[in-house]
Amino acid sequence: MLKKLWLAVFLFAVIAAGCSNKMNEEQLLAAAQKFEAQEDIDGALKTYEELNDRFANSPHADSVLQKLGMIYLNKKGQFDKAVAAYERIVEKFPQSKHQAQSLFMIGYIYANHLKNFDKAKESYDKFIAKYPEHELTASVQWELQHLGKDISEIDIFDGSKNTNGTAAPAESPTAKE
Repeated sequence: MLKKLWLAVFLFAVIAAGCSNKMNEEQLLAAAQKFEAQEDIDGALKTYEELNDRFANSPHADSVLQKLGMIYLNKKGQFDKAVAAYERIVEKFPQSKHQAQSLFMIGYIYANHLKNFDKAKESYDKFIAKYPEHELTASVQWELQHLGKDISEIDIFDGSKNTNGTAAPAESPTAKE
C-alpha cells in the first residue's frame, strides 16, 4: 500500500513538472497571479522564478522581476535576493516603468535591512542623479539625511518638541490674532 502511495506521489510530481514546462508565458503569469491571490507565496515564487528563467526577455520580464523583488522582501525576508531582482531591472531594463522604484528599493533594503550604508548611499545617489523630479525624490533625500541613524535618534516631528523632549502644544490658528 505504501509503495503505491509513493508511486502515485512520484507520478503526480512528474506530471506536474512536465505540465509547467508546457505552459506558455501567459499561462504561467496567470498561474503565478492565482498563487499570489490565494496567498500561496511559495507557489507564486516558484512560478515567477520559472517565468524569469524561461521568458527573461519578454515584455513582462521587468514586471516579473519586480514581483520577485517584492515577494523576497515582504513575504520571505530574503533581502539579498530582493536586491538581486531589483538590480536586474536596473541593469537589464533601463526603460522599465519599474526602474525608479527599483533604484529606490535597492537603497532602502541596503539601508534598512542589510545595514550596508555605503551601498544604500550609492543607490540613492544614482536615483537622485537620474530622477531629480520624481515623486520618490523627497523620500530618497530623507533617507540620505538619516542614513545609519536609529529611529530613536530621528526627530520625526522636526522641531516640534520642547527642550524637555515633550511634544510642543499645537498652535491654534487664533493664537496669532
